[in-house]
Amino acid sequence: MRRLVRPVLLAFALAPACGDASGASTETGGDTSPDLTTSTGETSSPGGATSTSSGETTSSGSASGTPTTSVEPTSSTGETTTTTGGESTTGAATTSETSDDGTSTGTTGAPVSPVTRAWWVDGVSLQLRVIQQDDEAGLCRGLILESLMTGAVDGPGLEPIEQPAEWAVRYVFVHDTVDACFDPYDWWMNEPAYAESGVGVVTFSGVDIQGKPMSLDIDVTGSFEPGAPWIPEEDPLVAADVAVEVG
Repeated sequence: MRRLVRPVLLAFALAPACGDASGASTETGGDTSPDLTTSTGETSSPGGATSTSSGETTSSGSASGTPTTSVEPTSSTGETTTTTGGESTTGAATTSETSDDGTSTGTTGAPVSPVTRAWWVDGVSLQLRVIQQDDEAGLCRGLILESLMTGAVDGPGLEPIEQPAEWAVRYVFVHDTVDACFDPYDWWMNEPAYAESGVGVVTFSGVDIQGKPMSLDIDVTGSFEPGAPWIPEEDPLVAADVAVEVG
């Protein structure tokens, strides 16, 4: 009877072990079931970040771990945002305007002031010639003083202009040949218009024993008879501390 009992006891001893094995297998089967995923319209990048379909691209890293750079669309303010390694920099976009002839223009600065020069010319008569180039107006204007020692007299209508006592105002003129403005000798070859009258003052500074000034100030307005379209009704010649060159 002992020999018959032992196999039965052994069978009952093995029963709990078989039950544990089946239970473990059931638990493991539950863990291996696939997770359900929900589509959100986002795409995962190799670096682990996501990018949406809103028109912006964002990247925090590549598959190798190297930071990447992305540029976001330009905003309505003209600024561009660049992201590099998680840091962003924003810069303003430059703008320019293009005219019909293809010339680019930017912000305009202050107008360029006219340039004035003066020459001491000792020839047949002793003269002091003041010439001003005005690119903005498209004019070259001038005044010719002549020494009384050579028999000079004021030009008609120019007597109201005040100048040093040893000098007379011979001419006040304008012409439109701006490129040939600073020619103290052949200025008359540019077909200038001569003032019918004028008012103002010319003063000298640093006059030497020969009567030559080191510099001069001038504020003279000439009145002109109507003629060519470029001839003004009145034209001012104004400049200060003009160095006098020897012509």
